[in-house]
Amino acid sequence: MEKSRKYLFGGLAALTAAFVLLLASGRDQDVKVTAEPRDAVVLYTNDIHCGIDGYSKLAAYRRQMIEAGYETAVVDAGDFIQGEMTGSLTKGADIIALMNAVPYDLAVPGNHEFDYGTANFLALVQKSATFPVLSANFEDLRAHKPVLPRYKILTLGGRQVAFVGVCTPSTYTSSTPKYFEDEKGRQIYGFGEKDFVAKVQAAVDRARQEGAEIVVLLAHLGINGINEGWRSIDVIARTRGIDAVIDGHSHEAFAGEVYKNADGKDVRYSQTGSKFMFFGKMTLAKDGSIRTELIHPGDVDEKKSETSQKAYADVQTLIDRCHEKVAYLNEKLGVAEVPLAIDDPRTGTRRVRMGECSMGDFVADAYRAVLGAPIAVVNGGGVRASVDGPDVTRLDLMNVNPWNNPTCVVEMPGRTLLDLLEFSCRHLPDEENGGFLQVSGLSFEVDPSLKSPVAIDDKGVFAGVGEGAPRRVRNVRVDGEPLRPEAVYAVAGSKYVLLEGGDGNGTLAGVKVLRADGLPTDAECLIKYFTENLRGKVKMEKYGNPLGSGRITIVE
Repeated sequence: MEKSRKYLFGGLAALTAAFVLLLASGRDQDVKVTAEPRDAVVLYTNDIHCGIDGYSKLAAYRRQMIEAGYETAVVDAGDFIQGEMTGSLTKGADIIALMNAVPYDLAVPGNHEFDYGTANFLALVQKSATFPVLSANFEDLRAHKPVLPRYKILTLGGRQVAFVGVCTPSTYTSSTPKYFEDEKGRQIYGFGEKDFVAKVQAAVDRARQEGAEIVVLLAHLGINGINEGWRSIDVIARTRGIDAVIDGHSHEAFAGEVYKNADGKDVRYSQTGSKFMFFGKMTLAKDGSIRTELIHPGDVDEKKSETSQKAYADVQTLIDRCHEKVAYLNEKLGVAEVPLAIDDPRTGTRRVRMGECSMGDFVADAYRAVLGAPIAVVNGGGVRASVDGPDVTRLDLMNVNPWNNPTCVVEMPGRTLLDLLEFSCRHLPDEENGGFLQVSGLSFEVDPSLKSPVAIDDKGVFAGVGEGAPRRVRNVRVDGEPLRPEAVYAVAGSKYVLLEGGDGNGTLAGVKVLRADGLPTDAECLIKYFTENLRGKVKMEKYGNPLGSGRITIVE
């Protein structure tokens, strides 16, 4: 893979006629007259997940770019309204207000934009956002047409730049499937699961026909831990006419990689991590090349000019108000003698999605104790934050499970539980999987050297385990005793995992609901467990190992 930062576009002709340039949004851009293409800038973010403190720095930097003479657009590659209580309290409305204030020019939905329901998301897009939200593959299956604009063409640096939006087809499973179904359980919204790449190519072709000289794919797809065929690198390899990709979803930081498209041409690729680890700067150079770089918000000097300082202050005022709304949640509930970790301290990777960790143990233990079941499971993708301590506040615990997901206790055959575990481990050993299960009340081994026997359908939903194929998951024990496939077990967890088909689990065979009404939410379980069962103290002897207590053994 080449690492150079400069790539020429073929066939870009200089514009010779003088004309007035305005950014398509029309907001506080200076009017400029040019006779030929000039450098322009696209600032970009992805997977902010309510980590709002970087928006003021981004606003200041945007203003500085404009003052330096660049037409400037600000875009987001999805997952902005969910992830912390700041988003949950207003179902994303406060986050949209912050993005309006920056201001953003374009965005695409991530899978978590739908976590408060499809109707809520569409209301935010249609009534609150002052910027277009794009997707070439989010469809109303009843009307057989896209729900959102497929692309938007902006005039930047004297050229027509198309941003084609795309969100991951796994949204159907990685959000809540019922949000995309009618009252009879029929799917009414889709994400191009069967013809995904074709829909992307069609949008690119149409944008080119409309006059786009540069095409940027604004995507929420990701690279690692993603179903093959739905990764951004798969889209690049199978399409023509895309010049660059601004991506999200896999929470990785790429300053600028290069991949080959279907014609063997270079496509620039970048992603900024998550929660304002960085924001990106893409320079569309007048010579037709594209350069990308990552900028740490802390490196932005908002006092560089009066206008950038004002842009910073205006957005920071809104950020401060958001923090004030959740200030009451800063009530101290107790202490942690040791951190509760979701990351592997050796590598910094999100271990909660690919192996046992102390926070995964804690959350699963909370569900098991509070909901009163012998077994509990929790999807690693639902565990969003560590707790460093020593003080533990209500907000700390609510940010671990910020979803307000309802919980339940179900009864399932042992063979179904085995299938559930097998499905959750299909991406091991190297790829993250939000559906990887942390557990309490049981233990098991996984042999990732074996090929996964799991089959999935075209939506990424579990379709069974190959008959006679060796299973990866073995030596499953419940309370120290071997699991019996014919036995029936009570299992606690979120409705999302156990009843709603979240993470592609589909309809679990033979599941009977024991309790589902009037139970505490996921975050309430954590608070109750910490304050009542642990009496406000996380102790070394129980959760001292960041890699967990040995419930899940990955055979090496």
